[in-house]
Amino acid sequence: MHAFTPADVHAGTALPAHAARTAELAAEAAAGHLAAEAADPRHTTAGALRNRLGETLVRAGNRLLKPGHGHGHGQVRAAG
Repeated sequence: MHAFTPADVHAGTALPAHAARTAELAAEAAAGHLAAEAADPRHTTAGALRNRLGETLVRAGNRLLKPGHGHGHGQVRAAG
């Protein structure tokens, strides 16, 4: 918790100082979380596999959505 003098509050310097310190603490916390994840090999391996699986699924979905991909799925046929 920060204590600001009445002069700081009146001068308008309290809010920017508080915002800057809050951003600094958030950045430190994020860096700490990333360092902890990087230190645990289970997180990095699982994350890499999850990313590869997700990318593969997106590519497969994109291929299925392409018109005329050869299997007749997703193609609009004219009536009549």
